[in-house]
Amino acid sequence: MTVLTCASTGQSITLLGEPIANSGEGKVWRTNRNGYLAKIYHDQKPERVQKLAVMIAHRPKEPNSHLNHISFAWPKSVLKNAQGDFVGFLMPEIKEAKQLIDVYNFQKRKTLKLDVDWRFLHTTTLNIASIIEAIHTCGYVLGDIKPENILVNDRALPSIIDTDSFQVRNPVNGKIYRCEVGSENFTPPELIGKDFHSTDQTEVHDRFRLAVIIYRLLFSGQSPFVGKWIGAGEDPKPEERIRGGLWIYTPNNLIQPTNITIPLEIVHPEVQRCFFKCFNDGYQNPNLRPTAGDWVKALRQGYFILKSCLSVSSPKEHKR
Repeated sequence: MTVLTCASTGQSITLLGEPIANSGEGKVWRTNRNGYLAKIYHDQKPERVQKLAVMIAHRPKEPNSHLNHISFAWPKSVLKNAQGDFVGFLMPEIKEAKQLIDVYNFQKRKTLKLDVDWRFLHTTTLNIASIIEAIHTCGYVLGDIKPENILVNDRALPSIIDTDSFQVRNPVNGKIYRCEVGSENFTPPELIGKDFHSTDQTEVHDRFRLAVIIYRLLFSGQSPFVGKWIGAGEDPKPEERIRGGLWIYTPNNLIQPTNITIPLEIVHPEVQRCFFKCFNDGYQNPNLRPTAGDWVKALRQGYFILKSCLSVSSPKEHKR
């Protein structure tokens, strides 16, 4: 049994059972404090403490507090061992939620018997954009936005985890603690091949990642860069397509949608416009990509014109 000390309160925190998650950075444990988990790092780098201190002191505003929901598993307090050394941090536990891929992948949600319809997916995208807008407003860059880092409950309310990987800027002295990880198929073209350990990112890079997440949610898990290659030569790999700005609605039309892809016309014109601005206009000029706030406005417009299909039972309403 491992007993640690919460640096902010002096309270004893006991790690329970076996780790429930294990990554390259550390392990996640349940604790004796109800509703809280502990992440214990494999190595204790001094910069981790400094980064966590900034995050704990400057928490983004919770956009869904009125729904009694946790939108991001934000660090609560640093944890120390018996010798007084920093070893990890305490964070809220996200309960009764599924990974994002379980929601947007038809086969997975069918296997899990999830009550997910078009309205649920649309609401989830809107809520993700709203949460990321709140994080950006507070000056953070998420960096490694990917489906594994987003959980969703049965109210279509998402929660972002692995927040300690965010890029953090100390508002007092301007020091930047970088996001040192990235995920293939979600990295914007201008960052492909870059060393994240030495690269300062901006929310403009997050705009690309957010658009890919939204596209996957609305279009059955399909990537905007996956389709039938009709250009000359060998079919470019997904990363090469992203680097070249080749998505299925690019002006040169070298990639055709497959027959399993929902047509872009099904979404609201403002949502379509956001996709075009991100993947066409934003390819040459990343600053033209829609912000998280732009997505919120577009998705909200789309949400309010959704209609029930008469051939199926009426969709369940989801709170916003």
